[in-house]
Amino acid sequence: MRLRIAHQLSLLLTAAVVLAVLAVGGVSLWSLRSGFGDYLRQRDEAQLTRFIQLLERRAAADPSMDWLRGNREAQRDLMDELSGRPLRPRIDRPQEPGEGLAEPPPRRRPPPHRRPAEAGNIADRIVVLDVRGDWLAGRRQPPHLARTVRAVQVNGADVAFVELVAEPEPEGIDARFLQRQTTGMLITAFSTIAIALLAGWWVARRWSRPLRQLQLATHRIARGEQGVRIAVPGTPGASRSGAMEIDELVTDVNAMVVALAKLEDSRRHWIARISHELRTPLAVLRGEMESIEDGARQPTPAVMASLREEVAQLTRLVDDLHTLAVADLGQLPCHFTAGDAQSELTRMARRFETRAAQLGLVLALEPGAHALPAIPTQWDFGRIEQLLSNLLENSLRYTRAPGQVHVHWRTLEDTLHLTVEDSAPGVAAAQLDQLFDPLFRVDSARTRTGQHGSGLGLSIVRAIAQAHNGTVAASASRLGGLAIQVSLPLEPTQQPPLGRQPRHS
Repeated sequence: MRLRIAHQLSLLLTAAVVLAVLAVGGVSLWSLRSGFGDYLRQRDEAQLTRFIQLLERRAAADPSMDWLRGNREAQRDLMDELSGRPLRPRIDRPQEPGEGLAEPPPRRRPPPHRRPAEAGNIADRIVVLDVRGDWLAGRRQPPHLARTVRAVQVNGADVAFVELVAEPEPEGIDARFLQRQTTGMLITAFSTIAIALLAGWWVARRWSRPLRQLQLATHRIARGEQGVRIAVPGTPGASRSGAMEIDELVTDVNAMVVALAKLEDSRRHWIARISHELRTPLAVLRGEMESIEDGARQPTPAVMASLREEVAQLTRLVDDLHTLAVADLGQLPCHFTAGDAQSELTRMARRFETRAAQLGLVLALEPGAHALPAIPTQWDFGRIEQLLSNLLENSLRYTRAPGQVHVHWRTLEDTLHLTVEDSAPGVAAAQLDQLFDPLFRVDSARTRTGQHGSGLGLSIVRAIAQAHNGTVAASASRLGGLAIQVSLPLEPTQQPPLGRQPRHS
């Protein structure tokens, strides 16, 4: 049978408390009764020892013990002296073998110089026998009762024996004491169980309320509803669970809802942007082909070259989209080979010097960057060239002439830090964390006339960096434009999963 968490918590807490109460209560009752029995035995043992010492002192004058045989007053004197009561006048009367050692005197307040009588009366449980086993004093007891036998000695010789029968089941004050203790423990046990039930129900209800809200919210999210929010604990109208993990779970679910909404919005923009990017070259191709079919234009080499350029642009766009799709699946193919990062990066950067000059820009390697010693590394140099090419294409496309594009790198702790930065115009700080989103373009302030990219270059840069266990980030350039920093381990240990990772700002 499946139970709700409130019921399970209540039952679990109650079961734990019941087991604890039973264990502690059982041990306490056993300890109480066992300890009380030990107390009674020790008390009897102490009184028996004192009684034997009194007998031995009096038997020293008459070891035959005839002075005690049937002498009620002698027996009474022994018990008075044992209990600390004042001695009474003697009334000589023989004692019958069934009587106790002495009748207790009427209750009275003991004089200040006398110790009050001890609790527990052994007079009715004690029997004195001579060395032959004949009765001297005391009430004879049934033979099946447990008893303690001690010898009375004079000058090392046994002159009599004393039998003390074990204390019977507690009665009177002792019985009432044990009953009160037992009743108190039972009341405490049942009260504890009742409090545990109430506490378990209260805690379970407090925990289950936000969990129920979470369940309802996740059902709505699964049905595709947007804008679902759960009241965060601590805000007006929110349910507090008292458990940090549940409160944090509510916060995490709200964050997940926001992330899902952003992902859905990004997906829609992605589809819209892809459609737009594909539609433009296709529309040009279609218009040119219809013009040729209608005879408005002739398939001259210039017209065919224009068509080939549109096809090439469309091919590049499709290839870039495929690269990003494969990267998002964590399957971007990289073939790592040994090489010199210093010479390769220098060669890749110098390929863009002529094009930069044609655009009125200066492409410069930072002083000393090309003179550094060899940097051995394990990279997919084809992918690294694609990464650097996209960075330089981005700078050349958006930097206004006359301007500058600087490329520099340095190694630190087995990591190469590559920076490509350019001069004005820059990028608004609010847009820096969006630069690596596919198909994202900044506003027109950072757009050269006639220079429009697909908006996929920086997304591919991030995918290649992640495939090399590296990172990429954007910031404002000291030249007034944009700076892109790429950190690449010199020897990536393995190719990590490339799914969407947090953007850097």
